[in-house]
Amino acid sequence: MNISVIIPTLDNPIDVIDVVQALNKQLLLPTEIVISDSSSTDDINELLQDIDSKIPITYQRLGRAYKYDRLLQWLKSIPLFKNFFSNIPQGRSYPYEATNQGAKAARSEWLAFLDATTIPNKSWILDYSKIINAGDAEVVFGNTKYLANTFFQKILRASTYGRYGIETAPGSFMRKKDFLQGYQITEGVRSGGDVDWKNRVRENFITVTPKDSYLTYPNLHKNIYSCAKKFFIYQMHTAIQDISHSIKDLYFVLTLIFSLILIPKWNAIVGWEASPYFMPHITKIYFISIVLILLFSILSNRILLRGSKKPFLQNVYKISSFIVIAFVVYNWNNYLAGWIEESVWYIPHITKIFIILMLFASFVYRGIYFPTRHNISHSFLFPINWFYVGLLGVFLDIVKAPGYLVGAIISPFIKVIRSPGSQPKS
Repeated sequence: MNISVIIPTLDNPIDVIDVVQALNKQLLLPTEIVISDSSSTDDINELLQDIDSKIPITYQRLGRAYKYDRLLQWLKSIPLFKNFFSNIPQGRSYPYEATNQGAKAARSEWLAFLDATTIPNKSWILDYSKIINAGDAEVVFGNTKYLANTFFQKILRASTYGRYGIETAPGSFMRKKDFLQGYQITEGVRSGGDVDWKNRVRENFITVTPKDSYLTYPNLHKNIYSCAKKFFIYQMHTAIQDISHSIKDLYFVLTLIFSLILIPKWNAIVGWEASPYFMPHITKIYFISIVLILLFSILSNRILLRGSKKPFLQNVYKISSFIVIAFVVYNWNNYLAGWIEESVWYIPHITKIFIILMLFASFVYRGIYFPTRHNISHSFLFPINWFYVGLLGVFLDIVKAPGYLVGAIISPFIKVIRSPGSQPKS
């Protein structure tokens, strides 16, 4: 079984050497290592010239990174600015683009995907080859465990990845002809393409993800700034890549929130009964409509759309539920108590209580429930670390929200290239 290992890389020469050395320790050596480099310097190429490798290395240069290169390339693609940026160099390739180009350059029947920051254990290629040769799968996905050394890395791991291995595109095996015939990774984005690729492959091939982790990722962020920056950028690119329903989701949520604010005040805005725009019982009609949307969404998700992979349809009832609850809370004292404080139904500060409870629930979920479900020990979480884990988790959720919003807004202007011909396998 001949195997080419594809490694996209950008400005991380030490990491690349670590991966190459790990590959040279494999119990079953690959036929070839393909390095797809977009670095701003030639350091990686120079280091590879001196490394003692039992495995032949194919090096290819895919552009050269410089500041704002992708932005300038995008401006160059706009006819209005084409002449102003006609002489700018190519710039970097994103990891998915580099992976696709590496696959084209590979000379083996099988492709094994890595990145420059994921280290395989010595039995990775041997055990994955056994799975393929046994006929148990046509594609084997990676299983990566995230390592943490510093205190911040441990808090970050607890609030995001956990200590279990996670299914990943790095570490995966796939036949080259299958990959190139419509199952390359989506280009033009920095994140989300690997998830899209796994979903498409899973739908059309027999796949296996080993229970044991064969790979480790030792490069978690060491400070909150770099971590927040990554989550913002990656969420933005995920929204860009997920064009089919992201904007619909965004518009749907914004419409519901806007209507929640506007509808109860509509008659007051237009001038009550004296206005031709007065609508009797508008708030009750709105409330009933939301309930009907909720019931229809539950029915369609549970019966009509069972197994659907359309997140927009799957999440309508969740969003509707939240809107209904928020609407009831917001109007509780008005409709049930008539703002009479002596009423048994009057609840002081109910809106503030609702918001605090929502934040507290998110905090507990992020700080206790999620880490516990992902193999973070109680001895690490308690008595105090759960607080830091929850705080970081909620903070990253807040950071991701504007990233998703920005991505959804700019997505119509970004060229995203999906693999051509991703049709069901015959």
